[in-house]
Amino acid sequence: MKIAIPVKEKSLDSIPDDRFARGKYFLIYDSSTGSFEFIDPSIDLAHGAGPVAVNFLVKKGVDSIIAFHLGQNAIQAIEAAGLAFYEAHVATARENLERVLAQKLPE
Repeated sequence: MKIAIPVKEKSLDSIPDDRFARGKYFLIYDSSTGSFEFIDPSIDLAHGAGPVAVNFLVKKGVDSIIAFHLGQNAIQAIEAAGLAFYEAHVATARENLERVLAQKLPE
């Protein structure tokens, strides 16, 4: 499973960014290898950034997203792509990942 979380800092201890598509970075975690990377999405659109971000993540092999807030267009793009979505808790990215992997964060 590859999970993406918008984060404010390049750290597993970062709090998820409030903005999904316009977050500072995406943390992409691969549960099969335990590896992770931080990516600057460079999405700079006035409107429609949510679907662009979803397509960007799909191309990176992501199949699940953890985030606080999503716009309607992002929700539709996630559903169309068949991705899982988990609503983030006020906790670190690491804690949110642990909750998803332990199936304690509902889809």
